[in-house]
Amino acid sequence: MIVIQELHQFDGEMRLPQPSAAHDWDGDRWVVNADKQAALDAQETERLCTKIDAAADSARAELAGDPLKAMEYAQAAADAQAYQDAGYPKKEVPLSVAAWVVKGRTAKQAAEQILGKADELTDHLLTLRTLRLKAKAQIRAQAAKGNLEQAHSAGAEALVAIRELVSGVSG
Repeated sequence: MIVIQELHQFDGEMRLPQPSAAHDWDGDRWVVNADKQAALDAQETERLCTKIDAAADSARAELAGDPLKAMEYAQAAADAQAYQDAGYPKKEVPLSVAAWVVKGRTAKQAAEQILGKADELTDHLLTLRTLRLKAKAQIRAQAAKGNLEQAHSAGAEALVAIRELVSGVSG
């Protein structure tokens, strides 16, 4: 049996295909160009980090809603905190707290619920931030050691953790 490998024409001669963009022809064979490989590895590292940032951005939007709603909730939480700090005065209920005084809920209960939800959201956002920053640090550390496979694994694990965080909150 005769096996003929695929050959390509480069500069008027037949060669094996270029194994990767990091390889250069040395006149006899393809060799890895360390500078090109380092540049490709750096691009891949940044691509992985960008992927983590994008997943975190999406998760943040899922957790906090649109930016205007998040501002509304932040204002309600600040008003509820000021109301709580003042000792829940009956004649000085902030409008954002009074808006949640429904279905037999008192102003104090409304303020406490608003603060509870705000604390919960803050915890989720801090968990997300920790996952994101830790993953990017691991990706960069593994890539710096030349372990792109480990960098990919760190990124994949972080993406799973981010999805689990969101599904645990919304589920």
